[in-house]
Amino acid sequence: MITVDQIRFTYDGRITLDDITFHAEPGSTLGLIGPNGSGKSTLLRLMYRALRPAGGSVVIDDVPVERLRGRELASRLAVVAQEAPPDTPVTVAETVLLGRSPWVGAFQGYSRADRIAAAAALEHVGARALADRRFATLSGGERQRVLIARALAQQADHLLLDEPTNHLDIRYQHELLTLVRGLTTTTTVVVLHELNLAARYCDRLVLLDQGRVAAAGTVAEVLTPRILEPVYKIPVRRTSAFGAVQLLFGPATEPPAAVTGEATGHGNHQGDPADPAGDTAPADSAARSCDNDSEPADRKHPGAASGEASTRAHRTLERDASSAGPDTTASAPDKPAPNAVSPAAETREAATR
Repeated sequence: MITVDQIRFTYDGRITLDDITFHAEPGSTLGLIGPNGSGKSTLLRLMYRALRPAGGSVVIDDVPVERLRGRELASRLAVVAQEAPPDTPVTVAETVLLGRSPWVGAFQGYSRADRIAAAAALEHVGARALADRRFATLSGGERQRVLIARALAQQADHLLLDEPTNHLDIRYQHELLTLVRGLTTTTTVVVLHELNLAARYCDRLVLLDQGRVAAAGTVAEVLTPRILEPVYKIPVRRTSAFGAVQLLFGPATEPPAAVTGEATGHGNHQGDPADPAGDTAPADSAARSCDNDSEPADRKHPGAASGEASTRAHRTLERDASSAGPDTTASAPDKPAPNAVSPAAETREAATR
């Protein structure tokens, strides 16, 4: 278990994190989310002691991190930071072996047990076939897998990841977080920008805003328009897809969520049974909302609103005209056109023939 208790951090005399408190249960995946500059990466660096807090504490399994030294800290906590290793001519196997460094003496080489642990870590992340390749030649997704393998080779039971899906395409993002979610014996804290990935792969979330906790709880409790819109300053709609909460976002020029159940997350709108909050909308209605078909008249495109106003004005003019009296032009009998032959004349002419 990882417990963060009233963490406070200042930089150049300015408070950047204030009264941050939460805990990650053993074997769970907790996501740190929030806008840019909200303090997510700073908080993670405080958790692995790269920075010193101005107040509060970080506790791992009832032991404050400041009391853990060397191998004891390495045996409990592994980190995959944003900074990737330099493009040096080292192989994947050598990169993963670096995870065994805390267990190797100053003048010792890697043992057979270390190499077995590194091979097992590569196998776990599905990268065993990459062992002899140079790390610098790997794709972004392959690199992230190898860095996670290096953390696993460390054999720590707590894992911190700082935006591991950065610069990865959609497929690799899901593959990587599926791997992380599968580490059921490891307590994981991961910083994520993509809220829909956090919704699918995290057990609990902590939402940061301007250095403070704006919300903390389950995915259903945190990812609601009522909570997200004031933080991200854009309209949010929530639905469900593939068995998980799915968020839709609009431009900042759109009005915020209204009073409907779907918009606020507190109505009686029934959604996916897997969503206990009950404020999800079916995926097909969410798709229709993208075409403005399901929005109120005052939320539609300005052209549509002006068209409706024009129609109402035209109908009003028609009512005014009808109440003013009979239309002599419309009520006058039609005059036959010159040289026109009436139906009766055509009948007589045919009979004489």
